[in-house]
Amino acid sequence: MEGSSAPALRRDPYEVLSVSRDSSDQEIKTAYRKLALKYHPDKNASNPEASELFKEVAYSYSILSDPEKKRQYDNAGFVALDAEGMDVEVDLSNLGTVNTMFAALFSKLGVPIKTTISANVLEDALNGTVTVRPLPIGTSVSGKVEKQCAHFFGVTINEEQAEAGIVVRVASAAQSKFKLLYFEHDANGGYGLALQGLL
Repeated sequence: MEGSSAPALRRDPYEVLSVSRDSSDQEIKTAYRKLALKYHPDKNASNPEASELFKEVAYSYSILSDPEKKRQYDNAGFVALDAEGMDVEVDLSNLGTVNTMFAALFSKLGVPIKTTISANVLEDALNGTVTVRPLPIGTSVSGKVEKQCAHFFGVTINEEQAEAGIVVRVASAAQSKFKLLYFEHDANGGYGLALQGLL
């Protein structure tokens, strides 16, 4: 995701995310997810303020989810971050699969990338009410994805495969494709590749 300059009027990131300074990483992440859904521009099309709040939430999370930036902010506020010439980027590795999708849907923290994905699909994914079908390595699947819908597939790989890298191809006959690849550790200590093919 491209970096973006900080919002013109900056509030304390702890205040923006409604968390305390001693909140755990998980509490911060949970607060971010909740607010990202609340202010998602797709759910607030008639409220331009929501887009600005969405940017502010993402900016705040980019600080509090990065241990070094968080330490700098805790010690000296925005002055320390400004001194570093901070070009805000959300670290996708800290977001989890669904919030990586949030990040991928927006460039420059809030400018929509053209897509037909519905905010309801994102909310269902966050709430765990979508079906994630297993897709063994070396196999393929085809089908039709209706507008405003998504199909979710999970590919499980081991650490060696994750380090070597794998190629996954998502293609659309209509040339209107959206693809997202994301690696994350699973409960068994391995790596999982979450693939969302949104057409």
